[in-house]
Amino acid sequence: MIKHLRMPAHKAESQAQALSGTMLASSSTGLDLPLDDVVIVFACSESFVPYLSVATQSIVDNASTSRRYDIIVLTRDLSPTSMITLSRQTKGANVGIGFLDVDAALGDIVLPHHGHFRPETYFRLLAPQLLPNVDKAIYLDSDLIVNADIAELYDTDVEGYKLGATRDADTIGQIDGYDESVGPYLENELGMDDPHDYFQAGVLVMNLAELRRTVTPEEFLRISTERMWRWLDQDVLNKVVNGHYVRVPMKWNYLMDWQHLRRTHIIANAPDDVREEYEQARQDPKIVHFAGPDNRPWLYPDADGADLFWDYARRSPYLEEIRAQLEDSRATAKGLAKRLQVIVLYKGIMPAFDKTCPGGTKRRRAVIKTYMKLGGSNL
Repeated sequence: MIKHLRMPAHKAESQAQALSGTMLASSSTGLDLPLDDVVIVFACSESFVPYLSVATQSIVDNASTSRRYDIIVLTRDLSPTSMITLSRQTKGANVGIGFLDVDAALGDIVLPHHGHFRPETYFRLLAPQLLPNVDKAIYLDSDLIVNADIAELYDTDVEGYKLGATRDADTIGQIDGYDESVGPYLENELGMDDPHDYFQAGVLVMNLAELRRTVTPEEFLRISTERMWRWLDQDVLNKVVNGHYVRVPMKWNYLMDWQHLRRTHIIANAPDDVREEYEQARQDPKIVHFAGPDNRPWLYPDADGADLFWDYARRSPYLEEIRAQLEDSRATAKGLAKRLQVIVLYKGIMPAFDKTCPGGTKRRRAVIKTYMKLGGSNL
């Protein structure tokens, strides 16, 4: 839930014009990569490099020797040291990595964001124009691990569609009882024909050629900046696609059981087919996505899927840095205060709210409505 902030129309239009002038002037990627087989796109800031490294390691570990894999990182602030470290990590004959600075494309454009989301989340919207000679790519968030050959996902047929993605079991669970304000928001404000078609954008098979043909960078920017959307660019993509996408099996984007509440409190409200697909994905995840504002495995080793994360992290050049961050969160006053906050909110307040205001009740709807009016935000 979030207070919706709107950008004046003239400001959004001027920003769209700025994007057009910079992005459309670019005719090549400047990347020294073949880009002729499996292309994978990440968006990452310097602070998230250690987790990007773990995700990269998981791709390398599961790569087929018969395919070529090129990883492209869209960024604004990666340091030369980080680039060198990641390049050394992917020095195999069939895996390469390159970096694209998006500053030239964005300039002074302000990308609205809130909560734990960062501006980098919008960078995936730039991929069609930043990679003008690439017709298809996998997009991955950096907070995940790939537990299979990503080429299997890349080979998904998306001909005639803008993209392939998994249904968002978390959002569907909110629509059907956990937060009944979500359905009307998706239908009335986002304009979706069927909110149950809402997809999770952390793992995408992007038909870049089709996106370039049907959606201009100005349109993406106009929608992105016209207001503060609840789930930012994920909402933008869902608005543009409106349910017309290739359904990818949920095992390719298994949303970890966040705080051990997502599965039993949120997704439990979803229809039978969604819950069944989620449970099947949980048994055999090809990608584990550590989506959520907290409970990440690098800070909470008992988080769902943490064992897989740490297995790949042990072969990452950032292992010691990740371990040090974990210890700081356990030993420093700031880290302990954050852990206490998490315990109170997610182990106390949220379960108590679910018990006293069950899903589907007028009481729950009234509390959520009041919370939103007071300016409550999505965590």
